[in-house]
Amino acid sequence: MIPGILQQDLDAALERSRDLFVELSGARLLITGSTGMVGTLMLESVAHARARTGADIRVAALARDARRLHQRLPWIKDARWIEVAEGDVRSFVPISGAFDLVVHAANTASPAEISADPDGIARVVVEGSRHVHDIAAAAGARRFLQLSSGSVSGSHFTPAPLIDEDDPGTPEGGSDADRLARAKAVAERELLSASGRRAPAVVFARGFALAGPWLPLDSDFAFGNFVGAALAGRSIRVNGDGTPQRSYLYSRDLVTWLWTLLLRGVPGRAYNVGSEHAVSIGDLARQVAALVGGTIEIVRTPALGARAHWHVPNTQRARTEFGLEETVTLSEAIVRTAAWWRERLALGSGAPESASSR
Repeated sequence: MIPGILQQDLDAALERSRDLFVELSGARLLITGSTGMVGTLMLESVAHARARTGADIRVAALARDARRLHQRLPWIKDARWIEVAEGDVRSFVPISGAFDLVVHAANTASPAEISADPDGIARVVVEGSRHVHDIAAAAGARRFLQLSSGSVSGSHFTPAPLIDEDDPGTPEGGSDADRLARAKAVAERELLSASGRRAPAVVFARGFALAGPWLPLDSDFAFGNFVGAALAGRSIRVNGDGTPQRSYLYSRDLVTWLWTLLLRGVPGRAYNVGSEHAVSIGDLARQVAALVGGTIEIVRTPALGARAHWHVPNTQRARTEFGLEETVTLSEAIVRTAAWWRERLALGSGAPESASSR
């Protein structure tokens, strides 16, 4: 069954969002990116809400590899309320029947995939979003939550204010990350235009850095990499000078925020989804070492007077409109993420998986 840490998290999330799941009773949802961190957490939260509230929520879960999803969530085989569909988000065959709501979480790829084919991955983001919205429109969906990214506002450097949704910046440069950010910005614009002509209404959840169960430990996320190294008894390696500033929203809060935005978000509006509490990558490594174990290796010495990359959101819009908040501190997030991975590995669930959720 659900490991202890995740069970506690789902209980806490349900306590804050019970009315949303009651409202969802009788609805059928399409969730894409089911094998990614976000998609998996959304499926886990539906299963938990159904068991605790009796809400009759049905789901069609899209995955590139249905076998992998069944391996990831073995309980699915006995869940008659969930239908697993396999396919590419750009071209999957429409799933029969109507949908009320859509969570399009298939917007990420592993660093290896992005590096191997950055233009192809960018096309997946844009064409996939377009195709999923077309499917949703044909199926009669009324609301559509697009998992986007705070990177659509481009790069920022200290000193800088918290990044808000109306920030005028745009992704520039030729790196793989820049290309992916531009693709997500294009997808936002296309969906905004499409939703202005026909249902479903689209709400944009611009994600920043995350922590918690299902965060990969072997990908391009510093938090996961640091925790993974500490759990394995390796040195925590910072591939840089440790000065970039990030912030981390724990998965318990993430789930509550996303269900709220799906049902309550203003159509056409973007909402930042993240933490306002900044921490440098170097200090994050130090906290992981202190709380989980290990030594730290910082590859480069910071240049005197250099500006640091800054990626920390202003979440006032979500807080003011819906009363959303962070309930888990960074230190708690580190401890809980490590504890969940210990539980999972102790159960023989295998090594950490990559971040790809297409």
